[in-house]
Amino acid sequence: MLEKLQSFKPIQPGATIAIVSPASHYKEEKLKRGIDYLHRRGYKTVLAPNHDKKNKYLTGHGPEQVEDLHWAFSHPGVDAIICTRGGYGTPRYLDKLDYDLIKNHPKPFVGYSDITALQCAIMTQAQLMTLSGAMVAVEMGDENGIDPYTEAHFWPILENGVGGQVYHNPEEEPITVLSPGVGEGRLVGGCFALVNNIMGTKYFPPMAGNILVLEDIGENVQHFDRMLTQFRLAGIFDQINGLILGQFIDCWENAEPDDFSMEEIVRDVVGKRHYPIFANVAYGHGRRKMALPLGAQVRMDAESQTIAFL
Repeated sequence: MLEKLQSFKPIQPGATIAIVSPASHYKEEKLKRGIDYLHRRGYKTVLAPNHDKKNKYLTGHGPEQVEDLHWAFSHPGVDAIICTRGGYGTPRYLDKLDYDLIKNHPKPFVGYSDITALQCAIMTQAQLMTLSGAMVAVEMGDENGIDPYTEAHFWPILENGVGGQVYHNPEEEPITVLSPGVGEGRLVGGCFALVNNIMGTKYFPPMAGNILVLEDIGENVQHFDRMLTQFRLAGIFDQINGLILGQFIDCWENAEPDDFSMEEIVRDVVGKRHYPIFANVAYGHGRRKMALPLGAQVRMDAESQTIAFL
């Protein structure tokens, strides 16, 4: 099914970016800084009609987010869509979206964290690649400015398209190779909790022959262990061609002395595999991160510690 995926069309300065809030509400000052940053990059911006709604820890009640996503994809004057932030709520309305509308108006759709559920659904139901990367009221709206590594690993894909890029971790933060080898396939996954949340539904991406990437924030060691075990019991690790473990922010920082390390859990739960397994990849909720095009063909090479987009 993923063989039919459409890539998104690159954009250039002068294009119009729609800003949407499909998950939790943002901080006003961060949104303003993020919009100013996009304007300095030479882009025009337009805010979705319901971007400023608030429903406790969500932006809206569901219909508003659906309306904004349909508006952004179908609007003839919008060239790309970037989310304000993640948070919570996107799985609530996956079954309310018009995926034919999205499929017929392919545009770059950018976000991560809770946005992962939308990206998996858009991949499986609209056959469209998306970009897991920096958001307007997070990295772009950071009071200290966007991290140079993050910026350098974001715009080249959005402005030049997917293909030919070779990613390395920052020199001072090397990748940990847990299993050697070379693996190729389409990149699927994102935020671990969200991918886990949609397992068993039609929105869960196909795993066979693909490269699975996972990252998360605020999940304790036992939750990581439990979710990884669920993936093993579902046969996921028997199907994939490679596993990329990104940043797991605030997961091991408060670990107890008896908690297993990530390497120990992967060894015990995933086991010995014929494909490469990377850990500590600069992708996820950290300030310094690479943007990953979900659905793209990639090659993992353990010897060079690289992720290449084919």
